[in-house]
Amino acid sequence: MNGKRKPSRGDHTGQSFVELAIVLPLLLFLLISFVEIGAIIYNYLSLLDVVREAARFAADRDPEVLNGDMSNYPISACEDDALHYYLDTACVVIGTNFNKDITLNPATDDIAISIFTIDNNVVADRKPHDADRVWSLYSDNWTKNCDGSFRSNTPFFPQLPGDSWVTYSTPTAGPGTPTPGAGTVVPGGPTDKGIVLVEIYYCHHQLLNLPLISSLIPNPVPLHAFAVMPAPLAAPTATPLP
Repeated sequence: MNGKRKPSRGDHTGQSFVELAIVLPLLLFLLISFVEIGAIIYNYLSLLDVVREAARFAADRDPEVLNGDMSNYPISACEDDALHYYLDTACVVIGTNFNKDITLNPATDDIAISIFTIDNNVVADRKPHDADRVWSLYSDNWTKNCDGSFRSNTPFFPQLPGDSWVTYSTPTAGPGTPTPGAGTVVPGGPTDKGIVLVEIYYCHHQLLNLPLISSLIPNPVPLHAFAVMPAPLAAPTATPLP
Protein backbone atom coordinates (compact mmCIF):
# COMPACT_ATOMS: atom_id res chain seq x y z
CA MET A 1 0.00 0.00 0.00
CA ASN A 2 1.28 3.48 -0.81
CA GLY A 3 -0.76 5.26 1.91
CA LYS A 4 -2.80 7.38 -0.55
CA ARG A 5 -6.56 7.64 0.06
CA LYS A 6 -8.85 7.30 -2.91
CA PRO A 7 -11.22 10.24 -3.36
CA SER A 8 -14.64 9.41 -1.99
CA ARG A 9 -18.04 10.47 -3.31
CA GLY A 10 -18.31 12.86 -0.38
CA ASP A 11 -15.24 14.76 -1.57
CA HIS A 12 -16.86 15.46 -4.96
CA THR A 13 -20.13 16.46 -3.29
CA GLY A 14 -18.32 18.96 -1.09
CA GLN A 15 -16.50 20.42 -4.06
CA SER A 16 -19.82 20.82 -5.92
CA PHE A 17 -21.34 22.69 -2.99
CA VAL A 18 -18.36 25.05 -2.89
CA GLU A 19 -18.63 25.71 -6.61
CA LEU A 20 -22.38 26.27 -6.29
CA ALA A 21 -21.83 28.70 -3.43
CA ILE A 22 -19.45 30.69 -5.60
CA VAL A 23 -21.56 30.70 -8.77
CA LEU A 24 -25.08 30.98 -7.31
CA PRO A 25 -24.84 34.63 -6.16
CA LEU A 26 -23.60 35.64 -9.60
CA LEU A 27 -26.42 33.75 -11.30
CA LEU A 28 -29.00 35.35 -8.97
CA PHE A 29 -27.54 38.79 -9.64
CA LEU A 30 -27.74 38.25 -13.40
CA LEU A 31 -31.31 36.94 -13.15
CA ILE A 32 -32.48 39.90 -11.07
CA SER A 33 -30.68 42.31 -13.40
CA PHE A 34 -32.39 40.78 -16.41
CA VAL A 35 -35.78 41.13 -14.70
CA GLU A 36 -35.19 44.80 -13.82
CA ILE A 37 -33.74 45.73 -17.21
CA GLY A 38 -36.52 43.83 -18.96
CA ALA A 39 -39.15 45.79 -17.01
CA ILE A 40 -37.46 49.07 -17.97
CA ILE A 41 -37.38 48.13 -21.65
CA TYR A 42 -41.00 46.95 -21.54
CA ASN A 43 -42.21 50.20 -19.98
CA TYR A 44 -40.18 52.28 -22.41
CA LEU A 45 -41.64 50.44 -25.40
CA SER A 46 -45.12 50.87 -23.91
CA LEU A 47 -44.46 54.61 -23.59
CA LEU A 48 -43.35 54.76 -27.23
CA ASP A 49 -46.53 53.05 -28.37
CA VAL A 50 -48.87 55.31 -26.43
CA VAL A 51 -47.02 58.55 -27.21
CA ARG A 52 -47.24 57.74 -30.92
CA GLU A 53 -50.97 57.18 -30.58
CA ALA A 54 -51.29 60.52 -28.80
CA ALA A 55 -49.29 62.31 -31.51
CA ARG A 56 -51.41 60.72 -34.24
CA PHE A 57 -54.53 61.87 -32.40
CA ALA A 58 -53.18 65.43 -32.13
CA ALA A 59 -52.01 65.53 -35.75
CA ASP A 60 -55.58 65.49 -37.11
CA ARG A 61 -57.04 68.10 -34.77
CA ASP A 62 -57.15 71.87 -34.52
CA PRO A 63 -54.78 73.25 -31.84
CA GLU A 64 -56.98 76.33 -31.51
CA VAL A 65 -59.84 74.32 -29.99
CA LEU A 66 -59.51 74.99 -26.25
CA ASN A 67 -63.05 75.09 -24.91
CA GLY A 68 -62.83 72.07 -22.61
CA ASP A 69 -64.11 72.06 -19.04
CA MET A 70 -61.27 72.94 -16.67
CA SER A 71 -63.23 72.62 -13.41
CA ASN A 72 -62.28 68.99 -12.80
CA TYR A 73 -59.20 68.85 -14.95
CA PRO A 74 -57.79 66.56 -16.16
CA ILE A 75 -60.39 63.88 -15.39
CA SER A 76 -63.27 65.84 -16.90
CA ALA A 77 -61.47 66.13 -20.23
CA CYS A 78 -61.44 62.36 -20.61
CA GLU A 79 -65.12 61.95 -19.74
CA ASP A 80 -67.03 64.89 -21.20
CA ASP A 81 -67.86 65.77 -24.80
CA ALA A 82 -66.14 69.16 -24.75
CA LEU A 83 -63.07 69.67 -26.91
CA HIS A 84 -59.69 70.76 -25.61
CA TYR A 85 -56.74 70.06 -27.88
CA TYR A 86 -54.09 69.49 -25.22
CA LEU A 87 -56.26 67.75 -22.65
CA ASP A 88 -57.86 65.44 -25.18
CA THR A 89 -54.42 64.50 -26.50
CA ALA A 90 -53.25 63.78 -22.95
CA CYS A 91 -56.32 61.58 -22.43
CA VAL A 92 -54.92 59.16 -24.99
CA VAL A 93 -52.10 58.55 -22.50
CA ILE A 94 -53.86 58.76 -19.13
CA GLY A 95 -57.03 57.03 -20.32
CA THR A 96 -57.42 53.25 -20.42
CA ASN A 97 -58.55 52.79 -24.03
CA PHE A 98 -55.05 52.93 -25.50
CA ASN A 99 -52.83 52.69 -22.43
CA LYS A 100 -53.36 49.72 -20.14
CA ASP A 101 -49.79 49.33 -18.87
CA ILE A 102 -48.53 52.74 -17.73
CA THR A 103 -50.06 54.82 -14.95
CA LEU A 104 -48.61 58.32 -14.63
CA ASN A 105 -47.90 59.74 -11.19
CA PRO A 106 -49.01 63.40 -11.06
CA ALA A 107 -46.26 64.10 -8.51
CA THR A 108 -43.37 63.01 -10.72
CA ASP A 109 -44.49 62.27 -14.29
CA ASP A 110 -45.69 64.54 -17.05
CA ILE A 111 -47.02 64.92 -20.57
CA ALA A 112 -45.64 67.83 -22.60
CA ILE A 113 -47.05 69.06 -25.91
CA SER A 114 -45.74 71.69 -28.33
CA ILE A 115 -47.13 72.87 -31.67
CA PHE A 116 -44.81 74.38 -34.28
CA THR A 117 -45.73 76.40 -37.35
CA ILE A 118 -42.77 76.42 -39.76
CA ASP A 119 -42.73 78.96 -42.56
CA ASN A 120 -39.85 78.75 -45.06
CA ASN A 121 -37.88 76.61 -42.61
CA VAL A 122 -38.26 79.21 -39.83
CA VAL A 123 -40.42 78.74 -36.75
CA ALA A 124 -43.20 81.29 -37.26
CA ASP A 125 -45.17 80.28 -34.18
CA ARG A 126 -44.97 77.91 -31.25
CA LYS A 127 -47.95 77.01 -29.13
CA PRO A 128 -49.00 77.28 -26.41
CA HIS A 129 -48.24 80.96 -25.92
CA ASP A 130 -46.99 80.70 -22.33
CA ALA A 131 -43.59 81.38 -20.79
CA ASP A 132 -41.81 78.19 -21.86
CA ARG A 133 -44.01 77.44 -24.91
CA VAL A 134 -44.66 73.91 -23.60
CA TRP A 135 -48.05 72.64 -22.43
CA SER A 136 -47.69 70.49 -19.32
CA LEU A 137 -50.28 68.16 -17.83
CA TYR A 138 -48.81 68.04 -14.33
CA SER A 139 -47.32 71.37 -13.21
CA ASP A 140 -44.18 71.37 -15.38
CA ASN A 141 -42.84 68.09 -14.01
CA TRP A 142 -40.91 67.80 -17.28
CA THR A 143 -38.48 70.37 -15.84
CA LYS A 144 -37.75 68.21 -12.77
CA ASN A 145 -35.87 65.08 -11.86
CA CYS A 146 -37.72 62.11 -10.40
CA ASP A 147 -36.84 63.29 -6.88
CA GLY A 148 -38.48 66.65 -7.52
CA SER A 149 -35.27 68.62 -7.89
CA PHE A 150 -34.92 71.08 -10.76
CA ARG A 151 -33.42 69.62 -13.94
CA SER A 152 -33.83 72.12 -16.78
CA ASN A 153 -36.50 74.37 -18.21
CA THR A 154 -35.07 74.19 -21.73
CA PRO A 155 -37.59 72.32 -23.91
CA PHE A 156 -36.56 69.10 -25.62
CA PHE A 157 -37.08 70.94 -28.94
CA PRO A 158 -35.74 74.39 -28.01
CA GLN A 159 -36.72 76.24 -31.21
CA LEU A 160 -38.67 79.45 -30.63
CA PRO A 161 -40.33 81.81 -33.12
CA GLY A 162 -37.64 83.25 -35.38
CA ASP A 163 -35.31 80.24 -35.04
CA SER A 164 -34.44 77.96 -37.93
CA TRP A 165 -36.25 74.65 -37.75
CA VAL A 166 -33.21 72.77 -39.06
CA THR A 167 -29.91 73.73 -40.62
CA TYR A 168 -29.58 73.66 -44.38
CA SER A 169 -26.96 71.34 -45.79
CA THR A 170 -26.60 71.27 -49.58
CA PRO A 171 -25.50 67.86 -50.91
CA THR A 172 -22.35 67.83 -53.00
CA ALA A 173 -21.13 65.38 -55.60
CA GLY A 174 -18.52 62.75 -54.93
CA PRO A 175 -17.29 61.03 -51.78
CA GLY A 176 -18.59 62.39 -48.50
CA THR A 177 -21.94 63.49 -49.92
CA PRO A 178 -24.25 64.34 -47.02
CA THR A 179 -27.23 62.08 -46.68
CA PRO A 180 -30.67 63.36 -45.66
CA GLY A 181 -31.20 63.13 -41.94
CA ALA A 182 -31.29 65.17 -38.77
CA GLY A 183 -30.28 68.74 -39.42
CA THR A 184 -30.43 68.36 -43.19
CA VAL A 185 -33.01 69.77 -45.61
CA VAL A 186 -33.12 68.16 -49.03
CA PRO A 187 -33.51 70.80 -51.75
CA GLY A 188 -37.11 70.78 -52.93
CA GLY A 189 -38.35 69.29 -49.63
CA PRO A 190 -41.24 70.89 -47.73
CA THR A 191 -40.20 73.88 -45.63
CA ASP A 192 -43.73 75.11 -44.78
CA LYS A 193 -45.49 72.79 -42.37
CA GLY A 194 -47.09 72.26 -39.00
CA ILE A 195 -45.52 69.95 -36.43
CA VAL A 196 -46.85 68.51 -33.18
CA LEU A 197 -44.46 67.19 -30.55
CA VAL A 198 -45.84 64.97 -27.77
CA GLU A 199 -43.58 63.86 -24.92
CA ILE A 200 -43.98 61.62 -21.88
CA TYR A 201 -41.72 61.96 -18.86
CA TYR A 202 -42.05 58.87 -16.67
CA CYS A 203 -40.26 57.72 -13.51
CA HIS A 204 -39.94 53.94 -13.56
CA HIS A 205 -39.56 52.36 -10.12
CA GLN A 206 -37.63 49.12 -9.87
CA LEU A 207 -39.69 46.01 -9.21
CA LEU A 208 -37.52 44.56 -6.44
CA ASN A 209 -35.64 47.66 -5.27
CA LEU A 210 -32.58 45.71 -4.14
CA PRO A 211 -29.67 47.86 -2.90
CA LEU A 212 -27.14 46.01 -5.03
CA ILE A 213 -29.12 46.70 -8.23
CA SER A 214 -29.95 50.26 -7.17
CA SER A 215 -26.24 50.99 -6.82
CA LEU A 216 -25.85 50.28 -10.55
CA ILE A 217 -29.25 51.34 -11.93
CA PRO A 218 -30.91 54.49 -10.58
CA ASN A 219 -34.18 54.05 -8.79
CA PRO A 220 -36.43 55.45 -10.07
CA VAL A 221 -35.24 55.39 -13.68
CA PRO A 222 -36.22 58.50 -15.67
CA LEU A 223 -37.74 57.54 -19.03
CA HIS A 224 -38.50 59.97 -21.84
CA ALA A 225 -40.48 59.01 -24.93
CA PHE A 226 -41.58 61.39 -27.66
CA ALA A 227 -43.23 61.41 -31.06
CA VAL A 228 -43.28 64.03 -33.82
CA MET A 229 -46.10 64.13 -36.34
CA PRO A 230 -47.13 66.52 -39.14
CA ALA A 231 -50.02 68.75 -38.08
CA PRO A 232 -51.69 70.19 -41.21
CA LEU A 233 -53.98 72.49 -39.22
CA ALA A 234 -50.91 74.16 -37.69
CA ALA A 235 -49.25 74.78 -41.05
CA PRO A 236 -48.85 78.38 -42.22
CA THR A 237 -51.77 79.67 -44.26
CA ALA A 238 -51.16 81.34 -47.57
CA THR A 239 -51.73 85.09 -47.68
CA PRO A 240 -54.69 85.72 -49.96
CA LEU A 241 -54.05 87.82 -53.02
CA PRO A 242 -55.77 91.26 -53.10
